[in-house]
Amino acid sequence: MTDYFKYFRLAFWVIVPIVLLILPATYFDEGSPKCLSILLLGQECFGCGMTRGMMHLIHLDLAEALYHHPLSVVVFPLLAFLWAKWFWKDLQAVKYHRA
Repeated sequence: MTDYFKYFRLAFWVIVPIVLLILPATYFDEGSPKCLSILLLGQECFGCGMTRGMMHLIHLDLAEALYHHPLSVVVFPLLAFLWAKWFWKDLQAVKYHRA
């Protein structure tokens, strides 16, 4: 991996959560659906509402997250764990490469 790519990945892991925190919790609630299942097939898939639920969990709105998708409270900690794992791995790669 090139040095620039390592720093880009590290910046990605830091910037994306900050952007999601800055956006309002209702950002994905408004407008037309962005789900391909709804756009192409006209029906909801088993994951519909997960993005909206995650966004509300990021903003600590548990009731609204459960309303959009009940499994978002299960998936959110798993995604947070994976994010932390990947961030730590990339941080260590940059840290040990510089030494």
